[in-house]
Amino acid sequence: MHRVNSKVENLISSSFSDRLIFLHIHKTAGMSFRGLLCKNYRGKHFNTELDKADRVTASDWNQCLTQIKNIPEYELEQYQVFKGHMRFGLHEILPPPVEYITFLRDPVKRAHSHYKMLRRKKIIPPDPIINLSKSDWNLANYPELCYSFDNGQTRTLAGVDPDLPFGACSEKHLHMALENMDRHFKFVGLTEQFNLSLMLLGRVYGWKWHFYVPDNVACIDFFQLPSVVIEAIRDLNRFDFELYRHAQERLQRWADNYGWGLKAEHRLYNLGNNLHRHLHMGRHCVKQRFGIERRPAMTPIPD
Repeated sequence: MHRVNSKVENLISSSFSDRLIFLHIHKTAGMSFRGLLCKNYRGKHFNTELDKADRVTASDWNQCLTQIKNIPEYELEQYQVFKGHMRFGLHEILPPPVEYITFLRDPVKRAHSHYKMLRRKKIIPPDPIINLSKSDWNLANYPELCYSFDNGQTRTLAGVDPDLPFGACSEKHLHMALENMDRHFKFVGLTEQFNLSLMLLGRVYGWKWHFYVPDNVACIDFFQLPSVVIEAIRDLNRFDFELYRHAQERLQRWADNYGWGLKAEHRLYNLGNNLHRHLHMGRHCVKQRFGIERRPAMTPIPD
């Protein structure tokens, strides 16, 4: 029998009684994951209600914290899950025990996806606005891009000031983010390995299998950032890449410890979820044909 080492055994010791914080980083498949959270945790959930903001400002975050602080203690203890866009640090005002989970994504893919989303939502103009010859890349009037393009994942996990200027993310913030990840995050999944991450969560938290349906997927957007801008984003986000590599190594160690059993389960889940998705699409086509209103899906995924 394949033996799981002691570090992984410690992960499995988590239970549904632990208070869970899902720190949702923009464009990391967080909407898919939040739907699955609802299916696995039937208790009381608190949503930060910052989902419509394309970045979490200091003012937004302070208002959210004030709202939580004003919840009576007996009521606050009833919440099982806290989820949504946020900064690191919520655990400081919650009754223990508290654990964080989050998902990270390839920094360039995440930044590019966020850029296209902002264009679709008309938060930024449809024409390219980036000027690499300027110190702020001509983004001073677009704080959503400033935050996202400049090591947005490191900023979030480090819990730094949301108004930290473009280009100001530093090695110090990377160390803060890495320390917070290793100390406070029970689980960090990867968008690019979403299904594998779910299988590992099944072992860490005892989750049951739940399939999800791709929904809220944007129409095909043929716009692509120029290659010179992509390379500049890659260079600027060196701290996000370090953070992402650390999460990759951590996830791979966990996967390796479970050996062939996890690999087999992963393959079965992929097959099952693909079948579930196609059946859902078929039902949707039938409902459209007969004018039946579609029930909103719980688990949309990003483009």
